Amino acid sequence: MYVRIGTKIINALLVLLLSASLGSVLTAQTVDDLPLSPRLAALQERLKSGDRDALDNFWKEIDKRGAPIIEPVAGSDRDMLVAMLWRAKEETKNVFVFRLGDISKPMARLLDTDLWYKTFQLQKGARFIYQFAANLPDPKEWRGITRFAGALRNDPFNPLQFAERANELNPYEVNFASAVELPSAEPQSWSVVRPTVPTGRVQRDKFTSKVLGNERPIWIYTPHGYAAGKKPYGLLVLTDGGLYVNTARVATTLDNLIAAGLIPPLVAVMVDNPDRGRELSCNSAYADFLAQEIVPWARANYHATDRPEQTIIGGASFGGLQAACVGLKHAEVFGNVLSQSSSFAWKPDGEKEWEWLNRQFAASPRLPLRFSFEAGLLEGTWWWRDLMAQLPNAPPANLIEPTLLATNRNLRDTLLSKGYSVHYTEFNGNHGFLNWRGTLASHLIALVGVKPEPKISERDRTPTARSSIPKKAIAISQVKVAPALMRQYVGRYELDPKFTHDFVLYVSVKDDSLWVKPSYLRPRQVMAESESRFYDSEIPDLHLAFIKDERGNVTGLILNTGQGDMLVKKMPPPVPSLTGNTTFTLAGHTDAEAVAIYGSFNNWIQTKNYCAKESGGGGCLIDLAAGKNTYRFLVDGVGV
Repeated sequence: MYVRIGTKIINALLVLLLSASLGSVLTAQTVDDLPLSPRLAALQERLKSGDRDALDNFWKEIDKRGAPIIEPVAGSDRDMLVAMLWRAKEETKNVFVFRLGDISKPMARLLDTDLWYKTFQLQKGARFIYQFAANLPDPKEWRGITRFAGALRNDPFNPLQFAERANELNPYEVNFASAVELPSAEPQSWSVVRPTVPTGRVQRDKFTSKVLGNERPIWIYTPHGYAAGKKPYGLLVLTDGGLYVNTARVATTLDNLIAAGLIPPLVAVMVDNPDRGRELSCNSAYADFLAQEIVPWARANYHATDRPEQTIIGGASFGGLQAACVGLKHAEVFGNVLSQSSSFAWKPDGEKEWEWLNRQFAASPRLPLRFSFEAGLLEGTWWWRDLMAQLPNAPPANLIEPTLLATNRNLRDTLLSKGYSVHYTEFNGNHGFLNWRGTLASHLIALVGVKPEPKISERDRTPTARSSIPKKAIAISQVKVAPALMRQYVGRYELDPKFTHDFVLYVSVKDDSLWVKPSYLRPRQVMAESESRFYDSEIPDLHLAFIKDERGNVTGLILNTGQGDMLVKKMPPPVPSLTGNTTFTLAGHTDAEAVAIYGSFNNWIQTKNYCAKESGGGGCLIDLAAGKNTYRFLVDGVGV
């Protein structure tokens, strides 16, 4: 089944924030009464002076250059201004920015225009995700942030989208959010495929638990050169297995760290969680499942160590909370705890005080455990806490849930006071795998590292995602390469056989640039994308990596999905070369009537005048009969 991107946003909040503290995302200054942004201030003055074209010209520029508006702060070398923009297309009573700061404070409207804005003052190097929601009830009537998940929308002016994929066997289980990486953002180089690094193997399996009485997917990573006859391998066990495999790029990170000699070769087991809220909230039975079933199974089948000091339990958000709880109960199995932005405010039902786990460690004798954990500097605001404090009958401050940043700092202090070995860091970002995939490496090095992590040079400080894609481009990636090399890369690429994804890439030359187009394959079907909308679809974060010699000259090309999927093999294209106008028969769920195409571009199809009748702005799904085969195209938007 093919699903438009708009329908997939509904579940974005539920997967991306992953914890009960869904709003704890940012400590930042916000100004809603006046546009801090110099560009917005200038626009406001032009409008007040009677410049009737000012607003139209502004939106044309934003449509071309993208949003949010990012500007320096006068007199500050540390901070940047980030102005979020929303263009109202209907009667709008309010607009909220979710996942960024105190979300109970709405955006402001610029005079009586269709422009809504909210300006944040952030430190340089911040990396974060955000979404919008319009026409919501008054925040004081909110009873839970998840009720608004269906109203969340990505920023249509921001081409940079971040996706979390939990299940590589179902490419439609993808959740998206708009993303921003400010200048000087820390590189995430360990999670990027390196052409010269040998790769390990990732296998998917099913595990039936007698302790829990259920079955779940698991993924097993074995390093390059794995052999049962060697000395036992260190063992890494992670919760939220699908997310760590497909979004955090754990296999690529392990490949790179092992090849660099920073950690010893190890085996990793990534365990899926069908019910996160129940299984990852300091669940004693789940802790037993990991210690008494998963670890013995890994030792018996994958030559994993039986030494606790070489065994790690890890997770993110609620998964990080559970990892620390597993360490508390089973330090005889797991000697290392790795937690990323963990929900340490948690308390069991019936408890009055927050931070239950902190109190357990404070009251218990010191265990043979080592900790490496983190929190985001932008996880210091909890929207419900701010809102509760405004209510007429507000509860005492100590009864309102503390922020994620505060509770992680509190646990750090407790553990240090007990004499534990603690590696604690704070990253410049908010809640989600956009940040965790980059910080994972430092925790592995801290716990089982052979030598310290090398410093990253300024030359390598490049963002992990790209936002320079032309909005109206038919391809999703554009890279300048010497013309003599371009022709060598033209063709159709498929994944390395060890990966289970079923998409291909087409590489073409246009306007002296390489262009890359992805397509999903199904039996007798091809799903092609128009424009650059694949950033809002199944393969975000796709990029080209170049092999360079010692002088920096490009000598080869690597295609990478950003998840460790190396595209190395060319295949004949499955789509027939089509020219002239062709009429399509549309799928039944859209009200569009017809689509015309023209020409062919390196064996994938350009479209024009997608729908004879607009389909409500949500795109339209069409089938093309070509010979005996049927090709399916997902078209998002009307016209090019």
